[in-house]
Amino acid sequence: MPTEDYLLKYLEKLSRVIAAMLGFRDSGFPEDALKMADGTYRELLNVDLKELTVEPTEKFSETIRKANYSASILDLLVQLTYETANAFEQNRQSAEAHSFYRKTLELYRLLNEKDKTFSFEREMRIGEINEKLL
Repeated sequence: MPTEDYLLKYLEKLSRVIAAMLGFRDSGFPEDALKMADGTYRELLNVDLKELTVEPTEKFSETIRKANYSASILDLLVQLTYETANAFEQNRQSAEAHSFYRKTLELYRLLNEKDKTFSFEREMRIGEINEKLL
């Protein structure tokens, strides 16, 4: 029971962070969205945003695999990473945005491995990201 409570609280917290990042980005404050992302990555992965930006996608993937997150947390982590990429893009930092789009694609791959349910929305987002990386 305590583990379930912790997981539920963590899922709620990640959801609130993503919603706040969307709000900042939509209001024209991508820097604030990136600050929020930085704090979340520090808490979740013990790495700051700058380090994560330059970290190779393969190493990032290995870190996520070792953590063995549930499909629910992976799904929220995908959203967090995608919103981080969007905030970088809005802030005219295309190299950083591409780094996070690549990490988002990798997270989608991991999520598809863990959650065998087909998601049309997920596949649409993967296609959208692939177009951005062309």
